[in-house]
Order: sequence, then structure tokens, then C-alpha cells
Amino acid sequence: MPNRFLALFALTVTCAFSQALPATFSDATPLTWSQRIADSEIGRRGESLTYKEGGRAKWDYAAAFFELSLFKLTGVTQETRYADYATKSLSSFITPEGGIHTFKVEDYNLDNIPGGRVLLNIYAKTKDERYKKAADRLIDQLAHQPRTSDGGFWHKQRYPYQMWLDGLFMGEPFAAHYAKTFHQPEHFSEVAKQIILMDRHAYDPKTSLYYHGWDESRKESWANKETGTSPNFWSRGIGWYAMALVDTLDVLPADLPERPQLMDILKRVAKGIERYQDPKSGVWWQVTDQGDRKGNYLETTGSSMFVYALTKAVNHGWLDRDQTLPVITKGYAGILHEFVKPDDKGGWQLIQCCSVAGLSYGRDGSFEYYIHEPIVSNDLKGVAPFILAGIEMQKLVSPKSANAPAHLSGTPTPGWEKMAVVLSRIQAPKFAERDFKITDYGAKADGSLATAAIRQAIEACSKAGGGRVVVPEGTFSTGAIHLLSGVNLHLRAGATLKFSANPADFLPIVMTRFEGIECFNYSPLIYAFEQRDIAITGEGTLDGSASEENWWGWTKRGKSKQRGDTKALGEMGAKGVPVEDRKFGEGHFLRPAFIQPYRCQNILIEGVKIRNSPMWEINPVLSKNITVRNVDILSHGPNNDGCDPESCEDVLIEGCTFDTGDDCIAIKSGRNDDGRRVGVASSNLVIRNCVMKDGHGGVVIGSEVAGGCHDVFVEDCQMDSPNLDRALRLKSNAMRGGVIENVFMRRVQVGRVKEAILTVDFLYEEGPNGKYSPTARNIVIEQVTSKSTPRVLYIAGFPAATIDNILLKDCTFSGVETADLVEYAGKITFDHVRIESAKKTESLNRRAM
Repeated sequence: MPNRFLALFALTVTCAFSQALPATFSDATPLTWSQRIADSEIGRRGESLTYKEGGRAKWDYAAAFFELSLFKLTGVTQETRYADYATKSLSSFITPEGGIHTFKVEDYNLDNIPGGRVLLNIYAKTKDERYKKAADRLIDQLAHQPRTSDGGFWHKQRYPYQMWLDGLFMGEPFAAHYAKTFHQPEHFSEVAKQIILMDRHAYDPKTSLYYHGWDESRKESWANKETGTSPNFWSRGIGWYAMALVDTLDVLPADLPERPQLMDILKRVAKGIERYQDPKSGVWWQVTDQGDRKGNYLETTGSSMFVYALTKAVNHGWLDRDQTLPVITKGYAGILHEFVKPDDKGGWQLIQCCSVAGLSYGRDGSFEYYIHEPIVSNDLKGVAPFILAGIEMQKLVSPKSANAPAHLSGTPTPGWEKMAVVLSRIQAPKFAERDFKITDYGAKADGSLATAAIRQAIEACSKAGGGRVVVPEGTFSTGAIHLLSGVNLHLRAGATLKFSANPADFLPIVMTRFEGIECFNYSPLIYAFEQRDIAITGEGTLDGSASEENWWGWTKRGKSKQRGDTKALGEMGAKGVPVEDRKFGEGHFLRPAFIQPYRCQNILIEGVKIRNSPMWEINPVLSKNITVRNVDILSHGPNNDGCDPESCEDVLIEGCTFDTGDDCIAIKSGRNDDGRRVGVASSNLVIRNCVMKDGHGGVVIGSEVAGGCHDVFVEDCQMDSPNLDRALRLKSNAMRGGVIENVFMRRVQVGRVKEAILTVDFLYEEGPNGKYSPTARNIVIEQVTSKSTPRVLYIAGFPAATIDNILLKDCTFSGVETADLVEYAGKITFDHVRIESAKKTESLNRRAM
């Protein structure tokens, strides 16, 4: 049974403790997965990589790559067994004079170069000159490597005039590392040149992919007689090239003249990788662009290389984090699901690795060739990038936050690990590169309505297979806009869509929800019904034209025209009146939402400014896979919530600014009986890097939450305004009911709020007067700071309601004015929380039962 108590919290002393553990994939952190595979592989390989006279071990690029990954693993875990194993294996090839067993310089084989990176790691640790001498032999090979006419390295002496993607990883990271270690900056431009030449010869702009090889002579059977390129795209080949880029960029100087060109190449590589990620599994195919063509298969080594390269690029800030993160998280989760399996010795293995693939000497580069090369488990060309991917993923999911408290508890908080899985599913829609300017369809920036022109542009765009409907610079007046599948409504900088304030311009009525109850009403200003792949993007402004003279005036206190219709709709919902008979619109006063995708999938709203909304501003309903990014909302009218996902699944809201007349973000799932009739919860929502200014709450769940809400993740936001009431608010009552559970908030900075950091208000409106008791449970607030608040907790329940399992952890709340108010709640835990009292004692109070 819930306990009824009044909590009087004073100063809770914090202690010194270790940093909180990061989010996990499956049952372990990415770093743990790297260690599991590394330990299993060391156990499998034993001394097989160690040179013994007459033995089978050779100076080999795959073994060197594995050994390099082990050095990196020691660097982040401080567990020396990994570097010790790598050192023992590689050192066995080095003679007392600095020679290299089985290495033949006369082969001029770029595959012999990667061991040089491990040599440099051992030399840095030991300063033993024989390792430098061995590295000198490798750099000398590069100095005399045969070249194409424009200076590109042949892949091997036996492959004349051929450059392969593989070769860039084999040679250039070592050459850059050598130049930096021994202060030879003149070699940096040569490193960049090799990468640039490969891009010049192998890039295919139609696919954004790179052909495996290029033959300058055009004599090889596989070479295109016009371009010299091989006929197919091989994922591991592209992976080698992607890793070459990121492993040289972190060594090359920031002011290198060629660096901007290398950054452009990296973005092209990333674009192709993203485009051909398998949407179902999250990983990549052996022949990259051929999908599930008969014989093609999901392949481990290339997938691991892609995730490593992209994650490292994001961690360094070379690729856009927001755009690339879904690809990375989905890819890493996919690798674990598809390829990582238990072995028969209690360890782990990587299955479905392409053993080897190349060109020439009977290898024609055809699709049939690539799919018929042997498929093996635990190939080191997959093991090494998997280990490195885990290291980079660890940095990604557990960044050191300057905003976090200095001392954090050592107990991991369950629940956060699901956020990465949610993000891996959320993918912004892609659009064809076609533009349909509304001015080409008759729209004019002269105050006349452009509704018909915009509709025609949208219809033409969708019929053509999709693209952008472009609003150019200028102010265009319009009525309702209805988006269709494949359409991105794009507002260029300086463009404004100014919506009519005449309700007649939002007819005919459409199926919608008003405050959580389904009905037919005025069309939302921008609406879509049962569409896929839709977007609103750009740098322009959406102006709803709402004011006290029109929409807002319908709900003036004491003179509300809306109240009667609201009551009538509520009664229809309670009586179960069929939705098609709940008709409002002309002659009625239910205000429309600004943007409402209804039963849609794959939605992007990005970059635009939203002003003067009639009511709720961004209100997706019964929709899936939604991204709201970098939107600026300023609208202070009544019920002007910023973003209200309603009965939606897989939602990302990031980088947005909210300055609103009501809740900044309010998550909903239907009201009262009608919400229970529809019965769809809001689930799997990620809110991050947002700024909340004025509003009734920063992040709010409810009050229309009859369908329930679960798995909400809020992180790295800033909330601060004397007109912001709460940071996190959960609200319902016994008429609305609903279960709210698994809500997580971390690394949020709160300045001033008027009521509390956390409010759970089940006395809202009807309060306990109903038969559907609400529930709130499993609420976690961690690494949250505040400067000024009347109290930390305002929790108002009643005997039949459930409020339980609330955890506040590693937080600092300053300027707290009075005691927490907690009534009818179960378990509430404060774990290393500092509460600093303010001098004044006034607070925002309200009576609770």
C-alpha cells in the first residue's frame, strides 16, 4: 500500500564515489563486448600468431590489425594483458637487427605495412631501437612503392597500375603516424594525396559508394574500359577506406591544406554507408548496394568497419552527431544481434565473415564472385574493427559531461540502455533530389492566398515520387496545407508561410483529435493523414497568425466560446458516439493544432521557426518514427504547448528551443473513455539537448494520458525561466487514469522554476473523482542540478492511485526554499543528493489532500 507522508528534506551530504557506468547493449557495455570478443579470440588463437621458424605464422596485415586493436583496448581499460599479447606476437617477427621475418620488400605489397603501427606502439613504450629500425624498413618500402602516372601507390608489385580501397588503410595511417612520431611533417601531404587519388578514381556519385579497385591501364578483365573501375561495391573494401580516413585524420595536423578536402571525402563515404544500411537488421550486405538479391548476405567485417569509422568520426566532431547517431546505434545493435554468438567454450564469436576478396588472377569482381568467397567465423578482419567499434561506442554512450556533478555513485541505473535501441530505430526520412517551387505553381508573395498553388506543388511532388516543395524567400499567405507521402515542405531562409486567421480557410473538416478525443474539426494548419515519409524543413518561419482577435479569443477567460464545444465533445466521448458523428468546424469553436501528422510514419520536422499557434504547435497523433530537430518555437497563446506527441512511438526531439504559453513538451495518449477506446500508449521517446524557457513544464506527461506512456528518456537539456513552473511533471486523475512508467532524466541543468523540480499531480482537475486510478512508477532523475526552486518534490496522490519507485541520484539542488510535499506515495530514494537551502522561505504552495 502507498504510504502517506510529508517529507522534510534538509542537507544531504554527498560522498566521493566513482563515475556511473554507461548505457549498455544487450546485457553489457560496448567496452565489455570488446573485451569479451578480445578475450575469446586470444583464447582461440593462443600462440598461432607468434613467429616460429618453420611455423605457419607470417607477417600479416590481419594479425597486425588485431594486435593494434588490443593496444587500443589496453589504453582504455588499463588491462595490460591485451597489449602484452600483441607485443609478444608481433615482437616475435623482429630480429635483433630490426629485420622482419617473412617480410619481403621486393614484393612492394601494401598489405605488409599495417604492422608498422603496432611497431610504433611498442617503440613508444620500450624505446627499443629495433622496433624503429623495423618501422624504417616499412617506410622505406613506401618511399619506393611503384606508382600510377598521377602518383598513386600500386596495391602490389604483382598488381601493376592498380589502386584498391584496401591499400589506403594498409599504408596511410602508418605513414601519418610515422611522420608525426619522428617529426617529418613533409610526408603529411603525401598521405592526403593517396586518399584523394582513391576518391578521384573510385567514387561513384550515383550511389555515393566506392568501387573496390581502379586499373589505370584498363587492361584487367574486371576493369571498365572507360573508367578503369571494378564492377561492384564491396562493403569491406569501403570499410577499409572509411577507416583509413578516420585513422589518418586524427594524426594529420589541423592546418594541413588538404584537410578540408579529406573532410569532404569522409562525408561522401558516410553518405553512402548510411544510404545502404539494411533498414531491418541495421547492418550491411556483402555486396553493398544489392540488398537481399539472391546469394547476397549480411556481412560482419564491413559492418564492423562502418560502425567503427562512423563512431570515431562522430566522437571527433567530423560528422554531424544528430544525423549519424541513428546509423551508428542501429548498426552496433545489429552487429550484436546478427553476428555475435556464444561459442562452444563459454566465450563469444563473430559469425558470417567474408574470408577474403580481391581482384585479378581469376577474380573478376562480379557479384557472383563476391558472394561465393568463403564465409567464416572469427576472421581477424572482423574481430579488430568490432573491438575498435566498441571502444568508440563506449565514448559515445558515456561522454564525460561538464555539467555532471563531480562525484557520481558507482551503481549503474537500469533503464538507460534501452535508449540506444530506441535511437537505432528512429531514422529521418530521405527524399528524392527534386524541387517543386510553389512560385512555379502560381504562389505570390503579395498577400493573396497561395493555398491552391501549394496544394498543386505538393500533389505534383508526391506523384513524381517525392522531393522538396520549396517556399522561396518572401511571405506567402495560405490556408490549410495537407502533406502527401514523399513530400518535404522546405522553407528557405527568409521564407514565411503566414497562415490565414479565417476559419473558413481550414475547411473541409478532417479527422483529428481535440485535447485527446477523436472528432472531425477544422483542419490543422499543416496536416497529413495516413502518409509516409513527410517533412517540414528549412530556415524559414511558420506563422499561425493567432491573436486575441481570432483563435486565441475563442477561449478568453470568462468569455470562452470554446467551452461549450469542449463539453459537448467530452460527452460524445463518454457516450461512445461514433467518431464520424462528432462533427465540429464551421459554427463551432474548437481550435486546430498547428502541425498534426495523423496516423503517419517517418516524419521529420527540422530547422523551422514556429510562431503564433492557434493551439498545440507540433502534435503528431498515432504516428511512428518521428524526428523533431532544431525547431525554434515562440508562441505564448492559451494552450500553446510546444510539442505534443500523442499515442506515438519512436520519437526523437532534439536541439529545439521552447518558449511557450503552456507546456514546452507534453506527451499524451488520449483523454478519458475515448483514450481508453483507442488504447495506444506513447512510447519510446528521446528528448535531448533542448532549451526550455517559459512554460507550465519543461517535460510533461499528461494530463490526457488514458492510453498510458512508457520509456521516456530526457537528457542534456537546459530549463530556466521565472515563468517556467516545473522541470518534469506527470499529471492525471481518476477520470483519465493511465500508467506512466519508466521515465528517465539525466544531465539537465535547471535555473529557476516556480513550483518544483519533479511534480506528480494526480489531483489535477477531477482529481480522485473517477474509477480509473492513475499510476506513476519507475521515475529516475540523475545528474540534475538547479539554482532556485521552491522545493524539489511536489507529489500529490490519493489513496487509490499508485506513485512508486522514484529515484533521485547524483543531483545538486540549490536555492531550495521549503520542504518537499509528498502525499500518498510509495518508495522514494535519494542517492547522493545535495540539497542546499535558500535563505528565504517563501514557496509556491497549493493545498493537497
